[in-house]
Amino acid sequence: MKKKIFFVFSLLSGFIFSQGDDLLLLQYNKGPDPDGFYKKWNFDIHYLTVFMKVKGKYSSPSLSYGFGTSAQYKFSKTFGIRSGVSYFNIKYKYDLSDNKSSDKISYLTIPITARVSPSRKLMFETGFIYNHLLGAENSEVQDITNGSFNYEDGIFKDTFGMVVASQYNPWKRLNVSLQYRFLKKASKPSAVQKNNFAGFLLGLHFFIFDPMKKPI
Repeated sequence: MKKKIFFVFSLLSGFIFSQGDDLLLLQYNKGPDPDGFYKKWNFDIHYLTVFMKVKGKYSSPSLSYGFGTSAQYKFSKTFGIRSGVSYFNIKYKYDLSDNKSSDKISYLTIPITARVSPSRKLMFETGFIYNHLLGAENSEVQDITNGSFNYEDGIFKDTFGMVVASQYNPWKRLNVSLQYRFLKKASKPSAVQKNNFAGFLLGLHFFIFDPMKKPI
């Protein structure tokens, strides 16, 4: 009888300890998580399609572009932070009875954002952005003395803003994103040219390291 009990116990013990990590994790909530890996550091290069304009009803946006690079650091599988640098333009047309011209405002942008990843393929992001003004020009001549289309200094300025975004990973190191940004800086109430902008950006992001690949 004792031999039979010992034999059955040995079989059960062998069965339990021969189970894989996945099954043990599901049954007993113990053992390593096979999907718990993540890369602490990753980098991307990205291209942005920009659709922004001056806040208000007297302008309409035109398609523009941007590009840049980012560095991401993850504290865990689901939470990380990002910073980097990118160049982008804002183009829009005035819809006024006496002004049908268009503006092109160029910025160098530095973001500081937090990222949350509920799954490997989906990411949400929000944070602050600093926008350093590189240039501002109009479609009509602004200085008749030299034929320049550039606005004089002081009309447009550096701005601060915020971004809310989501990213989806359709394939390996390639992500697509949708962002909403707004930029704000005090402007003269009577001025047509404002430093307040808002709109959407569509992005393509290529990561240097494959976030779906488990580190060796």
